[in-house]
Amino acid sequence: MRINKLWILLALLVLVVVTGGARSPLIFLLHLPILMVAMRTRARLGLLVGLFVSVVYLAAAHFQIPQTQGAGMLVAGMALSFPAVAVFAALLHRRMEDRYLRLSTRSREMKTLLDMSQMMDAAFDLDMTLNLILLNVQEITRCQVCAVYLKADGGDILELRAASGPSDRAPLAPSIRLADARAERWALDDNAAPGAIAPAFYAPQAIRVSDTPPPPLYTLDQRARSFACVPLTCLEGLLGMLYVGYDLPQGMDGEGLRRLEQLVGRASFPLQRALLQQGFQFLAFRDAKTGLDNYRQFEQNLVSEMNRAERYNHRLSVILLDIDHFKHFNDTYGHPAGDALLAQLAVVLQNCLRGADRPARYGGEEFVVLCPETGKEEARLIAERIRKSVAETRFTLVQEGEAKDGTTQETQSTVHVTVSLGFATFPQDARSSTDIVKRADLALYAAKNAGRNAVRGHEDISQRLAVG
Repeated sequence: MRINKLWILLALLVLVVVTGGARSPLIFLLHLPILMVAMRTRARLGLLVGLFVSVVYLAAAHFQIPQTQGAGMLVAGMALSFPAVAVFAALLHRRMEDRYLRLSTRSREMKTLLDMSQMMDAAFDLDMTLNLILLNVQEITRCQVCAVYLKADGGDILELRAASGPSDRAPLAPSIRLADARAERWALDDNAAPGAIAPAFYAPQAIRVSDTPPPPLYTLDQRARSFACVPLTCLEGLLGMLYVGYDLPQGMDGEGLRRLEQLVGRASFPLQRALLQQGFQFLAFRDAKTGLDNYRQFEQNLVSEMNRAERYNHRLSVILLDIDHFKHFNDTYGHPAGDALLAQLAVVLQNCLRGADRPARYGGEEFVVLCPETGKEEARLIAERIRKSVAETRFTLVQEGEAKDGTTQETQSTVHVTVSLGFATFPQDARSSTDIVKRADLALYAAKNAGRNAVRGHEDISQRLAVG
C-alpha cells in the first residue's frame, strides 16, 4: 500500500515536471499527495510532506520564474499553500476521527442498552432482573461497587435488595430512610409527577472535612471516594435508588453520568414489571390476612416433601391446629378483631418453628405446619411448644367505640386464647399426602374432644382404639 502511494507521488511529480515544472498548469496536483498523507497518517508527517513540496517548488520557481515583484508574491502564496493544506487536512482528519469515535461510542452504548433491555425482558423474576441491572451498570460505568435499594412495603425505608462488588469489601448499609436520601439540593422525591425524569446526584468527593456528620448517603459505602445516586422511577412513582461507588475521587465524568441515567431509564420498566409479578405471585401463594402460605402453596409443598421423604426414606410430620372457641370470639369481639387475632397468631406460630418448618393457613381459624425430616417425638415437642406459647401470649385486642362527644375512638386491651393441635407422621401413620392430612385432622378432633388446649398424635388415637 505504501509502495502504491509512493508511485502515485512520483507520477504526479513527473507529470508536473513534464508539463512545465513550477510553471505547470497542473501544479495544484501536488496538493493531492499532501492530502493523502495528512488524512491517512499523522498530522506531523503530512506537515513535513507539505514543507518538502513547498521547498521543492521554491527551488524550481527560483530557476524557472523571472524574479519580478508580482511573480514573487504568487510564488510565495503557492509555496505557503502546501503546508497550509497539510495543516487543514490534519485538522479535518482529527475532527472526523473525533466524530467517528463519538458515533462508535454512541453505537456501542445503544447496542449495550438494547442488549440489556432484551435480557431484562427475558428475565422471569425479580432477582434475575436486579442481577442483570447490576451487571450492565458495572460494564458501562466500570465502578467498584453498585447496589439497588428498593422501597419497603411501608414506603418510608429503602432496603438493599441487590449489590455487586469485590468479596472482600465491607458490606453496604442495609437500609436508608427515604427522608435521609438527600444531599445538597438533591433528594429522592416520592411525590414526583408520574413519568417525570428524575435527575441523578453525583458526589465527586465522598470524604468531607467538616465537624458536622455527613449525610447518610455519604456513608452507604465506607470505602467510596466518589459516588452517584440515580432514582429508579416508573409511571406510578418512585421504585427505589441505584447506587454506584468508586474507590477514587472523580470516578465519573459528565458523560458517564449521562450514560448511567440512560441505562437506569431503560431498566425502570422491567424492574417495575418484575415487582408487579412478584406481588402477583405473593397474592397467588400467600394468605392475605396472615402472610403465611395459603392452602394451595401448602399442598404443593406437601407433595414435594412427601416425594423426597419417600425417595430418601426420611420422616415427615404434619401438625394441624385450631383456635379454641373462635366462633364465640368473633361473636363477642367482632370479625375485625378475629382477623387481627389470626395475624398475631401467625407471628407467634412462626416464632415457635424451626427454619425448615413451613406454616400455612389451612382455612378459617385452622393452621397447618409442614415439618420435614421430623419424627413423632419431635413433632410432639413442636406442637407442645406452640400450644404453650399461644396460651401464654396476651393478644392485643383493638375495638372501636363511641366517645362521650360522639366521635369514634379505638380502645386497646389484651385477651388470652388457646389452640388444639393434632399431628401425624410419615411413614408410620400414612403413606400419602392425602392420608397424612386426614390422620392429623383426626388427631386434632381428638384434642378438641379431650377438652381443648391439648396436643394429640395419631398414635394416641390408634392406642385408644386398640385398647377399646
